[in-house]
Amino acid sequence: MSKKNSTRKPIETNSSPVNQTVIPTKSSFNWFWICIGILIMSVFIAFSGGFDNSFVEWDDNIYITFNDLIQHPAGQWAEAWKTHVALNYHPLTITSMMINSSIWGVESARSFIVTNTIIHILNVLLVFWFVLLLLKKKEETNISTLSSPLFIAFFTALIFAVHPMKVESVIWVSERKDVLYSFFFLGGCITYLKYLDSEFKVKYLIYSMLLFIFSCLSKGQAVVLPVVFLLLDYWRDRKFTAKLIIEKAPFFALSMLFGLIATNIQGGGDFHGMIHGISESSGLGAIDKSFTLLDGFQHASYGFMTYCFKLFLPLNLSSFYPYIKENHDYQHNYTSGILFSIVVVAITFLSFKRNKVVFFGFIFFAITFATVSQILQVGGAIMADRYTYLPYIGISFMLFTLIANIVQSNASKKNIAISGISLFSIFLIFISRKQVEVWQNTGSLMKQRIEIYPDDHRAHLGIAKYAGEVEKDYDLSLSENLKAIETGYDYDAAPWSNLATAYYMKGDKVKALEYYDKTIAKEPKSKNYLNRGMAYLNYQQPDKALPDLEKAIALPYDKTKKAVLFGSLATAQLNTGKIKEALTNYNISIDKEGSQDAIHFYNRGVARLQLGDKEGAITDMKKCLTINPEYQDAKKGLQILGVK
Repeated sequence: MSKKNSTRKPIETNSSPVNQTVIPTKSSFNWFWICIGILIMSVFIAFSGGFDNSFVEWDDNIYITFNDLIQHPAGQWAEAWKTHVALNYHPLTITSMMINSSIWGVESARSFIVTNTIIHILNVLLVFWFVLLLLKKKEETNISTLSSPLFIAFFTALIFAVHPMKVESVIWVSERKDVLYSFFFLGGCITYLKYLDSEFKVKYLIYSMLLFIFSCLSKGQAVVLPVVFLLLDYWRDRKFTAKLIIEKAPFFALSMLFGLIATNIQGGGDFHGMIHGISESSGLGAIDKSFTLLDGFQHASYGFMTYCFKLFLPLNLSSFYPYIKENHDYQHNYTSGILFSIVVVAITFLSFKRNKVVFFGFIFFAITFATVSQILQVGGAIMADRYTYLPYIGISFMLFTLIANIVQSNASKKNIAISGISLFSIFLIFISRKQVEVWQNTGSLMKQRIEIYPDDHRAHLGIAKYAGEVEKDYDLSLSENLKAIETGYDYDAAPWSNLATAYYMKGDKVKALEYYDKTIAKEPKSKNYLNRGMAYLNYQQPDKALPDLEKAIALPYDKTKKAVLFGSLATAQLNTGKIKEALTNYNISIDKEGSQDAIHFYNRGVARLQLGDKEGAITDMKKCLTINPEYQDAKKGLQILGVK
């Protein structure tokens, strides 16, 4: 019996010879530039509302406000290549931030956010170019012809441009690493396609190698790019040969090198003394060592299912999605996630020969998602919006290619498809603008998290710090710090320290000292010795301040805090009769650490006078009045010394 020929026509993905030059018509040329204009304009509409946003106390303190490389970049350019930040080695990202700081300063987050947005626009254009190269055909048509590469490339890039899940990567200053590594990653994909389409011209492979290195130096997640190159080989029907293996060997060697660097640093190492930390804080959530590999697969499956859902309905977005192991609803979702993932995996591998675009789309997602899938726990969150920055390209490309093939022969379906996708894009822009507002400052960011996760102790602490330090709302700070403690915050003594400070600012001496005591009891080597010592000084108890400040001296502080510390210690010594020691520490505070506090000059003048140095006392009191012309004690001191 002879077999009947199948009447099913496979979906064409690159039917023309790949080395054939595309010669656009005038109409397609116009549509091409119209697409470019719409893409750029859409990004500005979606994200420009965030240009006046502030730095947030969610890694921005580690990356920017407490990072000496960014605060004082002059003379430290080489240092950026020898340090890691928040257990991540990405010197190119830090260098780019140092450039921002050098040109525009660090008083505002504006230049950092605008730069992130510009890089995102470049990434949008690279996505557009990348998809056009994937679908390279002999002829171009205009966007109204849904089967054209221009249609598929435009809408893939548009969803990439304005999707709310991109807000975290673009508006959050600390995520410069995300947009920057993606810029080089996409560039590497494009040059590799050029390599395949130019009959293997070596220069394009070299370009791909350089872009791969730049991408890895921007964020470790780029190590998967060589695997994407293998996927592009599959897309271009390239056979698996010895040449292909030799060609990829240097790429995988570099992947291993950067992978070893990342593993070593995240394990607390210094990569053989070559890379040291810039910050005491990792900036990462606590890792639960009780998680098993089965937990990892549950987390990855749940995350994948949720990411797919949020591609179409991006609601209840959060800057943090916590693990909740004992929550029955989550357990139900874990099961749903595993089933969903099994179905997708089955569809993907059945599509290996039957439908290349489905296989390509899901595998592109899987490769670019692999390092942050949470199969092996990274940080303290089960998922993150920023993790979809590149992976969504694969699914979007797959969907729009399938839509194009389904509706290409039906005029009414074409109109419905264009209308539906356009309305969906407008919906995404609207949600993105709302999410941009959420990132306005620490308070607004954490308030959104509490709306979704009322028991998120990190968010309660974030609101407490912002209320106390920025808004000076000490009542809100007190209530939110207490809520953080009630909901299980136990990483450090931060809420207890904040409570002490809030009570101190409210003038409640008893409560302030009570919580300073609790803070130091929880962290015996805490820098809160300085805070409690200064509180004792202000409460006119220098004898109790002195031992706290002496203990604080042994702890590391930045230059500004050192000036305060030595000045406070000197004040305690001055008020307990240790005049010589006081003068020594005032000299350190002023002459070495650069204090410009008027009280330090006045007190040093008093110390000098008590030691018989009248001229030195007059000089210091004059300097005190230069800093603060209304300092009455200095005026009286000079009168007593006979100076008008």
